[in-house]
Amino acid sequence: MPLYEYKCKSCGLKFEELASKVSENTPCKSCGKEAEKLVSRFSATIAGGSTNETTDMSIGREANNRWQQISDRQDKRRGDKELKTVSIPQTKDGKFMPVMALGNKIERKQKTEFVSALQDHRKKRSEKGQSQFDGPGSF
Repeated sequence: MPLYEYKCKSCGLKFEELASKVSENTPCKSCGKEAEKLVSRFSATIAGGSTNETTDMSIGREANNRWQQISDRQDKRRGDKELKTVSIPQTKDGKFMPVMALGNKIERKQKTEFVSALQDHRKKRSEKGQSQFDGPGSF
């Protein structure tokens, strides 16, 4: 059985009722006076008619309208500012650098010095015939 919504003309009470068929003269559950049937969005059906519109199409159109409203509000808040595309920095060989590798000039200089010192250390170990992880080396 479908669920119908009603509103009392006298006291304004809104209530729902399961009914096998729609009765226009449903009594109010509070005062007993006549209540009118409301169009519920849950029980409403969309007639095909000349547009031949399905329920999915109607829901999709409503969703698009709501997303457009959200987009309009965001544009209004943003004002005349434009979204900027941020490119991720790459090394010379095309590998992407982690964003954490970025920093101020002093940090970048220290990182560069550390990397070059580490590369020199590894080069000296390989010249001596030592592998990188065979044990502690001399400092």
